Amino acid sequence: MPKHQSLNLVFARRWAVPILAQLANSSGCKFVMLTKNLDGSRDSLKASLELLDTLGLVKPNTGQGHPMRPEYILTSRGSLISKPAASLVRALDKADTIELGLKKWSMPTLHAVDTGAERFNSIVDSLQSATDRAVSLALNDVQSMSMIQRTLIDGRPPRNAYTLTRKAKNLSPILVDMHEALLS
Repeated sequence: MPKHQSLNLVFARRWAVPILAQLANSSGCKFVMLTKNLDGSRDSLKASLELLDTLGLVKPNTGQGHPMRPEYILTSRGSLISKPAASLVRALDKADTIELGLKKWSMPTLHAVDTGAERFNSIVDSLQSATDRAVSLALNDVQSMSMIQRTLIDGRPPRNAYTLTRKAKNLSPILVDMHEALLS
């Protein structure tokens, strides 16, 4: 799997990481409870669960409940990523940045900068499936969360370099753990 592709996949749906966080401390959760606890729309949560099922991170618990009211449980692979996902949700919530932090490209962009991509084109290259516009918007979002600092480097032509701020340093090991869990 390409360098940051695994994180791109799990952040592709808004509710995927919060669902993993919800399941981290339970032996299963019914869809109706996920809807209530996360306060997300049914369609959006369903799409996130389908993504997580496709990635092999969650599955319906076939031995429990009614087929129209399924319960979802973590797979063994999902158990590896659920703890860092819960840590990430708590950290973003504590920093009051959960809405921007869980956008599709925010955390993959932060991880790309953390792993050495400091220029715009290198960030785009490391994220692979992100468009220039998506990366530009993600950089703006992460900057507004005070997690990335943009520095203008004097020269011909002048250029920008992106670095993590102190505020983002506590998210770095969490994203590394998530990335490694997805690669296992």
